[in-house]
Amino acid sequence: MSTAALETDAVKKELAEANRRQADLEQTLKRREAELAEATRRAARLEQSLVSAQRLTTIGQIAAHMAHEFKNILTIIMGHAQWAVSRNDPELTDRALHTAVASSQRGADVVKGLLSYAGGRQVRSQSIAADKLLDRALGLLEWSLPKSHIQLVRDYACDDSVRVVPVRMDQVFLNLILNARNAMDPDGGRLTVATRPAETEGYLAFSVQDTGRGILAEHREQIFEPFFTTRPRTDGDSTGDWGTGLGLPVSRDLVRQAGGEIHVESTPGKGATFTVLLPRADAEP
Repeated sequence: MSTAALETDAVKKELAEANRRQADLEQTLKRREAELAEATRRAARLEQSLVSAQRLTTIGQIAAHMAHEFKNILTIIMGHAQWAVSRNDPELTDRALHTAVASSQRGADVVKGLLSYAGGRQVRSQSIAADKLLDRALGLLEWSLPKSHIQLVRDYACDDSVRVVPVRMDQVFLNLILNARNAMDPDGGRLTVATRPAETEGYLAFSVQDTGRGILAEHREQIFEPFFTTRPRTDGDSTGDWGTGLGLPVSRDLVRQAGGEIHVESTPGKGATFTVLLPRADAEP
């Protein structure tokens, strides 16, 4: 065989080897792409599981306080009914019936709010006024604040709208309000919820401020880490809220999914302020 033929044969072999290696690389790339797609799907499922877990925790916290509220409602109804029966007085009976109706309606309103939140599965964003967005969350908890000696202050300086998935923002603001209330237990304090145009153009700012214990400097960077908590779980029939360490991390992720950010400012012993920035509904995409 001539030298030229040998060289041609060698080139063919090298080309065949190169083609084989390319085919192997393409197969490897396809496998890696499939693995990445599966990992992405798993991450999405895990993220949704965390959101659902934190949602259930929030429902459990509200339900625990509702149980005591219903105990009070039933005590009022039973007290008036027993009083009317013992006196056998038609006027007292009529008063007891009116009290029972009013108390029952209050209980129904409280339950309606919780069921609305628990059953919320909306996934489409919509335009909603800033004050109404905060009032959705406050409506579930406002009734319980005076019992904790907490004064509620609404400071709505902006009635513009944001485009969000409302039930997801309910979860964010419920968590922030619950955290604020817990930070002020057992002595109470002042809870201020506010809206205003943000310094960042195209955004609105929502803030939840308390006068509670505040956050230690060494904890400020950790509070958004999953499962970090400084609040132990309570046992028995206490209505104290427990810490899972999911509330703030999930809230941050939900806010970021909405195109916003969440920040905290705090001085130990002087309370904390959580600020949520959300894009205005009329902002350029």
